[in-house]
Amino acid sequence: MKPLAELKVPSFTVEYQGTTFTYASPTFGEASFDFLAQTIRGRDPNTCRIILICQQNAEAEHLKSELAGRDVNTLLLEAADPMAHQVLLLWSKGYIHQALILCDAMLNHLEGLGVNFVIHTTLPPLKQFQERWEILSKSATKAEMLVITAQDKGTKISGKNIIKPETEKGETPTPLKREVKSEPEVPLPPQDPRPVVKMEPKHLQSLSAMDGQAQMVAFGKSLFYPTGSTSALETIPKSSHNSQLADNEDKTLEDFMEKFLKLSCDESTNQETSLLPRGKPSKHESSPETSPVADLRLWHTKRPMEASEVELQNFFGSCRLQSAPPPIVPPGESLSLELPPDLVGIDDTLSLDSFQTGEDSPLLDPLDDSLTAGGITAYNYGVLAWSRHLIVPCYDLGGVAGMSNATRSAIHQLGVAKSRAKAVQRFAWPHVSAGKPLIVVGNTQTGKTWCYLPTLCQRSHEELQRRPADDHGPTSIFVCANQSQGNQIGRWMDSLLRSLGNEAGLEAVVNHWDRANVADIAGRLSQPVGILLTSVDLLLQLLSHHSKKAPIFDGAAVKYIALDNLNDMVRLLPDITMKVIKRLPEMFDLGQNKCQLFVSGRNWLNDLMVQRILPLMPDVLILFDDALEASVYGGVELDTRIVPEEQKIERLVALFRDTNLVEERTVVVCSSADEVLLLRRRLDKKGIDVQTCISESCFPQVARWRRDCPACPLLVSDDVVSKLRCGYVVLLIHYSWSTSWMRFKHRFSLFYKNYKTVPPKQRGQSVIFAQETEVDTIWLMADFLLKHGLPRPTHLLDILAQRRLAEPLHPARLKLCRQLSAYGDCLRNSCQYRHLLWRQEVVPPDHYPTKGEIRFTVLACNSPAHLSVRLNDQFPTVAHFLGVPMTHLGQQVQRHYELEEHRHRHPSPVPGERVVVKNLNRYERAVVLDVEGGKVSVQLLDTSTEILSYNASQVYVCEKIFKDQPREAMEVRITGLEPGSLDRIWPEDVRNVVRNQFFSRTQNRRSREFSAVVQATIQETIFVRDVVDSEGNDLRSFVANRFRVYQEERCLDKLIRMVLSSEPKPCLISN
Repeated sequence: MKPLAELKVPSFTVEYQGTTFTYASPTFGEASFDFLAQTIRGRDPNTCRIILICQQNAEAEHLKSELAGRDVNTLLLEAADPMAHQVLLLWSKGYIHQALILCDAMLNHLEGLGVNFVIHTTLPPLKQFQERWEILSKSATKAEMLVITAQDKGTKISGKNIIKPETEKGETPTPLKREVKSEPEVPLPPQDPRPVVKMEPKHLQSLSAMDGQAQMVAFGKSLFYPTGSTSALETIPKSSHNSQLADNEDKTLEDFMEKFLKLSCDESTNQETSLLPRGKPSKHESSPETSPVADLRLWHTKRPMEASEVELQNFFGSCRLQSAPPPIVPPGESLSLELPPDLVGIDDTLSLDSFQTGEDSPLLDPLDDSLTAGGITAYNYGVLAWSRHLIVPCYDLGGVAGMSNATRSAIHQLGVAKSRAKAVQRFAWPHVSAGKPLIVVGNTQTGKTWCYLPTLCQRSHEELQRRPADDHGPTSIFVCANQSQGNQIGRWMDSLLRSLGNEAGLEAVVNHWDRANVADIAGRLSQPVGILLTSVDLLLQLLSHHSKKAPIFDGAAVKYIALDNLNDMVRLLPDITMKVIKRLPEMFDLGQNKCQLFVSGRNWLNDLMVQRILPLMPDVLILFDDALEASVYGGVELDTRIVPEEQKIERLVALFRDTNLVEERTVVVCSSADEVLLLRRRLDKKGIDVQTCISESCFPQVARWRRDCPACPLLVSDDVVSKLRCGYVVLLIHYSWSTSWMRFKHRFSLFYKNYKTVPPKQRGQSVIFAQETEVDTIWLMADFLLKHGLPRPTHLLDILAQRRLAEPLHPARLKLCRQLSAYGDCLRNSCQYRHLLWRQEVVPPDHYPTKGEIRFTVLACNSPAHLSVRLNDQFPTVAHFLGVPMTHLGQQVQRHYELEEHRHRHPSPVPGERVVVKNLNRYERAVVLDVEGGKVSVQLLDTSTEILSYNASQVYVCEKIFKDQPREAMEVRITGLEPGSLDRIWPEDVRNVVRNQFFSRTQNRRSREFSAVVQATIQETIFVRDVVDSEGNDLRSFVANRFRVYQEERCLDKLIRMVLSSEPKPCLISN
């Protein structure tokens, strides 16, 4: 990627009736995406609604992928998505800040919505562009237009084959900003009525000195011949056939121009020609005597038809925009809410008895706006809160309207809010009791579940007492990540509901934790019940059994739905969780004052929240108890840099010099006050003035620094961060790690003012100085980035992999790490296995293939990238037994051990010995891996590579005639295809999707054949690039297009290095 400073984009700007049209031609493909990323980042997402329009879905998907690689988050909306309209509505109201990518089929949904900036990633044909303009003209605001055009040797945004355009000698295209000014700019005479078009590059600059007619002629030439030369086309002779076609095209063009002039003549009579960039004609200017249409007609009569149809459409499209009617702006309503003065203060004080902050009024900046695009953002008690309604926290349960005395007493008996509510509960309880939805994100043990559990229990009980006896289904649905969490929540529910009594005698709580009990649960739900407490996968099971003939749920009767600990659901069962979330609006009425939705979790999953959760939650309140999680919501850029200790001061100084300290407020955080003072002395020696804050006594100096905003950084220690208020921060530098991960995360609370105000660069950037030896904190940071789908920190992961070179004292006694053998490195935070390959572990068995194409039958799908297969040429299938393909050897083993007299229990199995076990009513060969405490761990040899555990009495002696036969089941791994987490564990439901949809056995296709090309064979694992079925479907694309995965291109190199670094196994020395 080229640096942004090096982007050179030829462009010209046209302004008509207050709308600016900018045509830009990036010089090559990568620069196109860099230019788009720079343009989007240059707009304030809180006030500017940006859309990017593509012509094809493939183009839109490619564009989103490229922008994501440049740290620009966008949302791709498809017309078939049932949530598209709700996402657009929330986007227009300011709930969603990302730019939208959509195709022409989605434009009808934009009517009446406020759009500020429109990017046409390619210039479409005239008719299609006209349809876009007609739809966008109905926007509530006049949108600025940017059109990406391709020159003769250019390329489209979505193109994969990039052709770099050539520029003229001495020409240096300038990057597009808000308006491109030519150099030199010709001043406009006060009474000159002729239209002026500002253009770049240099071969267009002379247009400003021409008259209106000549301008349009040159304008057309510049579009058709961007290099400024037409002689090449003029010298090409035309055949008679081509001449006839040209005559027909001339007639078509004449007909078009006649209609075009007739339509625009009346409109242009009373309208001013508004082509003046960045402004309207003054009152003293007279109406123009010429129009773009007249110039176009004159240009056409003077020049024969030499351009292609596409070029003509592009040219007519640009002229059509210049003479288009003014857009219709429907009246809109603007939300104007002001936060009370006592709530503007922000504090994480020692005493939370009032709204008064620790900083009081001296540090309060009354000039800062407390609104963000249509909502209110507040920071109090260490919690960031956002809502479209007034945020009024409470102190304890006494400030919660509608909470009964019995519920309060039961809550206190459970040890909750005995003295006062926890921070998130103080915001949540009044909001939830008012019947509004809630999202709460924070650390564990912060009271997230209790933000909505009291209201859910009390209101569910009240609704249950009013429901008719012939009704059915639950009143509330409470979804947990697993049964362990659900059991604890179930005990809390019982205590709360027991205090309220049960006059109707109906079941208050129904627990569903066993898949086999679905019939029993459906029977219990045939009458009205209070709360259904279950897990996400079992809820999906119940939803799938629901039908009109046999209903389980009454959508109108369900008043409360809670998704507790959503991040664990997404981590363990992402596919099932997404299916449940998609089903919720189909089954239940989540509209305002209908059904309340509560969501809690450890992480802010941005894409899921923005695209799926927020559209279901009108009037939502979002609470963040974790400042680092809030930074993801706020769009803060995270940049972790590996800096040796001796280079830190020099890198810090260089960072200061690359920053405009006058306009970009910079804060440097150190772990202690001593480090702050030492750093200040070192910076003084380099002539850099700084302001320090190491205690509360320094707050007045910080107030003056904030008010005057001097061109010097602010140095602070972790001890004062919790109460420090320094306004919006553009750059936050972590000079050293905190003493704990919690303190490090709290540093990001310094960005909270950014989310409340709308400065030019309110998002902020966080630069973290780290050293290679700080592997624990590096792992935490890398884990955070991967969990949130942020750009993969390859440089941090390489450090984590390198630390595994330091082995324990006795590596010969350890087993080989399976991450190392599968991926060539290990990224676990704590791993007790061996990370060194022994020389004898490298060589594969003699019958394993080491190169070329292989064809096989898939025996088991252990994970989306790990299969158990059997080679068809070596071990052909002769029969099927219990649905499993069997070879001749498998038949012999099964028939032999079915007879009881042939089964002999093994007296003392040892690791490495071959035995026979009974697996799913089949007798199979296996190899012993480990023996410990009467348990024998074995790996199957012929029908799978699965590892199973048996009692010693269940292991049989393998007869010699079977023992010496080679193993039939082989491991096949797709090189570099891995889940996007550091533990590299595939979620179970992802495995099931691959098993059921890609490897499903249909009728008459019991033994599907698959193929692959061998890249390497190490020990007993065959590494392949991809797996393809007989119809040409490949497994890698199937997985990558459906789930969040990472494809490591360096995996094969890592495996080769692992093999080259292998050593002979040392002899064990007994003590």
